[in-house]
Amino acid sequence: MITDERQYRITQHKASQFSEAIKEWEQNAQERVAVHPLLLKAECESMMSQLADMREELANYEQLREPDVSAISISTLDELALGLIKARIAGKLSQRGLAERLGLKEEQIQRYESEHYASASYKRLCEVTHALGIRIENEILLPLVPVSFEGLMAKVSQVGLSREFVVKRLLSTTEAAVANGEVTDEHHDDWLTARTATVLGRVFRWTRENILGAQALSAVYLAPTTTRFKMPKGRSELSVRIFASYAHYVAKVALQGIAEWPIEPIPTDPIEMRKQILARGEEADDFRNVLQTVWDLGIMVLPLRGKGTFHSACWRYENRNAIVLKQTSRLEARWTFDLLHEVYHAAQQPSKQTFDQDMLDATSSERMSTDEEMAANDYAGNIMLEGRAVELAQRCVELANRDVKLLKKVVPNVAKEGKVGVGALANYLAFRLSDQGVNWWGAATNLQGNDQDPWRIARDVFFERHPFVVENPIDRAILDRALE
Repeated sequence: MITDERQYRITQHKASQFSEAIKEWEQNAQERVAVHPLLLKAECESMMSQLADMREELANYEQLREPDVSAISISTLDELALGLIKARIAGKLSQRGLAERLGLKEEQIQRYESEHYASASYKRLCEVTHALGIRIENEILLPLVPVSFEGLMAKVSQVGLSREFVVKRLLSTTEAAVANGEVTDEHHDDWLTARTATVLGRVFRWTRENILGAQALSAVYLAPTTTRFKMPKGRSELSVRIFASYAHYVAKVALQGIAEWPIEPIPTDPIEMRKQILARGEEADDFRNVLQTVWDLGIMVLPLRGKGTFHSACWRYENRNAIVLKQTSRLEARWTFDLLHEVYHAAQQPSKQTFDQDMLDATSSERMSTDEEMAANDYAGNIMLEGRAVELAQRCVELANRDVKLLKKVVPNVAKEGKVGVGALANYLAFRLSDQGVNWWGAATNLQGNDQDPWRIARDVFFERHPFVVENPIDRAILDRALE
């Protein structure tokens, strides 16, 4: 973890050097004919992995320095030390500055942070907290032994899982009827409690003893690399963790049904992908047509409903890609853009059998600041805008004299001249402006009419393409409920 500006500059320099070294390696790789191709590939992936680690450390440090960071989330006391280090960075306070506030030497703070405050006393931790000017607010989850369904709902609410979500998304229609009192019987509550415990354990990886015992529930399970979130204001991290874990599970369940389907190479060139879409005889920005093309490539597209959390995500299990779309917007252009954005991710590292992608807000500065995310946006924009995404965006900026307020009047005219969809151009421009810290999403939305419900379109295509072969009845019920 980068803890100060000096480490940040050193890591930046190393990342730059490493990037140049990789470029040089790629240029000379063809000349190394004596080396087996698999060894060359392994060497390349190793270097790319190291560079990715450095870039992730840089992004984490840069995120903490952003002006809108208002809270550092921790879930256990074990994470307190890391939380204090992050709070210092977010507070724009150096290790020397913290040392001066505490009347200590800078070397002592460096030692504390290097060992994650392992040798610090409780009194010292309190002093650090006061010196940082922060307030720690967290709940102490009391032991709760659920002896009824409502008792179980009270326990899971401690980790942010609502009764409504459990009943609507995790229980079958029959079980939901019992939970809602539509079916009554003296034995039903015991049966429902046991059944719900089984479902919760399956989805969130809790043991039965943890669910029905006295100890507090452990943190909600997340896939290995989906634990980082850029949290927009007003959005609960608990709700994101819950929905992320749920979406991760549903996607994996749905992929079982198409395990034997053929997989086609995914075009990394947006012009080639556009040709494949147009080969179906429709427009390249038509949401249904793009969906069908993506399914033809062997990529499953699963639409989900839910408030907040994320817009889209991409996972791969055993060589099979799954894209999850979850937008509150009813604009087809926005759904199409998000879908093609995730297709770009699905096309990366084709030799890797499994990967999990961070499910961040698609418009967050953390996502927009990475080369891969910007490349994914350009990929989607060029498919929808005939390979002229940058050209058309620049034309809009020029006609508006670089005045954001005038863009709303300019975009429809540029779209008409270029014979492209207004929605596609507006969405791409909004993403480009987000990269510069400008929020233009309201104007982009107003430029688009009310389309059909994109979620229903994606669900209809899912029904057409997915065989619904799911052996486990609990999993089948969860998948059915997700698509209601």
